[in-house]
Amino acid sequence: MKRSRVVIGGLFALVVAIALFLVYYHTSPDSVIRFYLGITQRINIGDGGLLSGSPCSSPCVFGIRVGETQFDQVMPLLEKNGISKCLTEQSVSWVAINCGMSRFNVQADAHTNLVNGVWFYPNVSISLGEIIEKYGDPDFVSLDREGLSEAPTVKMNLYWDSIRMLVAMPEIDGKIYVVKKATKVAGVDFSDEILYQDSSEVEFGAFYKLWTGYGAYQL
Repeated sequence: MKRSRVVIGGLFALVVAIALFLVYYHTSPDSVIRFYLGITQRINIGDGGLLSGSPCSSPCVFGIRVGETQFDQVMPLLEKNGISKCLTEQSVSWVAINCGMSRFNVQADAHTNLVNGVWFYPNVSISLGEIIEKYGDPDFVSLDREGLSEAPTVKMNLYWDSIRMLVAMPEIDGKIYVVKKATKVAGVDFSDEILYQDSSEVEFGAFYKLWTGYGAYQL
């Protein structure tokens, strides 16, 4: 009798769980799908070699070098480093591989077949201070405001010309971006000389600004 009650209780809990899942799915199907894909499509990027230098040091990422690696070499290099679950997209001018729900991305020029961009979102926490300690101060920053005027958000990107690296910081509320040594990095991007704009090519003003150290930056 005791065992029967346990079985019945388990079945009841299962029915309740399924019912709650169906209600939540009908209420917010996108959230359920994102949760499912987040589990099944998860990949381990680590720091992408940004600080560890493993398996190669930036601007090399998992053996991929912008401007050098052929696109057909990308998947074998990624699989060698345990990264799969990738999709391929193509347009007239470019072809791209997106892995782990676009947490790791590689783009190549469709005409030359050479990789011209790599960008990823690290699985591990990386602070801006750690990046500056290894690569030195960025050459310049960019600010981009989004959202409604009464409730704006601001994004900040930092640029290192020597390795054509862009580091994206988290989007925050407000009109002023206060960046600290401990501020966590959101994403990293490496581009070839065609896609990357260095400090000699940009016009400094409201959008682009010289790096003046940690502190407040305003559009």
